[in-house]
Amino acid sequence: MELPLLILLTTQALLPLFFLMWLWLPRPADRLGWAMRVFYGASYFAFIIVIGRWDFLSAELALVLPIVFVALAALSYLRVRDRPWNEASAAIRKHGLTAAMAVFFLALTARALSGYGYQDSAVELAFPFGPGTYYIGQGGGATAINYHHSDQSQRYALDIVALNRFGARASGLMPENLADYVIFDREVKSPCTGVAISAHDGIADNPISQTNTSEPAGNHVILACGTARILLAHFRKGSIAVSGGAIVTQGETLGRVGNSGNSSEPHLHIHAYLGGTLDSDTGLGVPMTFDGGRFLVRGSTVTIP
Repeated sequence: MELPLLILLTTQALLPLFFLMWLWLPRPADRLGWAMRVFYGASYFAFIIVIGRWDFLSAELALVLPIVFVALAALSYLRVRDRPWNEASAAIRKHGLTAAMAVFFLALTARALSGYGYQDSAVELAFPFGPGTYYIGQGGGATAINYHHSDQSQRYALDIVALNRFGARASGLMPENLADYVIFDREVKSPCTGVAISAHDGIADNPISQTNTSEPAGNHVILACGTARILLAHFRKGSIAVSGGAIVTQGETLGRVGNSGNSSEPHLHIHAYLGGTLDSDTGLGVPMTFDGGRFLVRGSTVTIP
């Protein structure tokens, strides 16, 4: 099993299960002990719900797990409600580490939540897909929820996948067949009306977990929409449907999602930048909002009827 997948299973399955069980076993000696367990568990759940990639398991878990935690916390209180508030002679020594860890995870959560907004003027776009449910794997204005944010031109980039009826991006955790990923070969539509100032095709799709760093955008299209440039990347080889210099209208098909370029699994990368250049790495990244001003971040879902 690959290390990133092992980390994901540990942080989003095993540790949540631990915190749920810890509410019950062993039974706290007093109500303060119970309260500290709830505080620590709630802090961790807040952290992992915000920064987790729930599309690997099921996006539904990000909604279900907090509800389960609150319900079990309430039920577990019934086991300690008749116990004293504090039986420890040195409460700080007994509960200090637990409190410190809870504050640590709350601080990490706050840092991630700082990426839920933006200061710069945003580019308003249409969502680039037709009917389906989509999940933002990378997105937002902080590196904790968007690893692109450290790159000046990609500060507000999005990586978009599609979800199946179980809320997962693929049939399995890391299937080797590209077709097992819901978004693979799905039509990508132009998010604006403008000019396709660059269109590049002919790059092979990567096998799962392999990347092509020499041509990071892979098969891609760059649109000029007003003063902004919009890069859409990682198209399937042979699927680009527009030519450089062509006028495109919002909703027009640009190509199909693939796994070309610096991409380890099928997804659509999109970012907007200012700079008026064909080199998408030299511009200044700007925020994007979709269909009425919605700013998308990691964990956001978009349903197109």
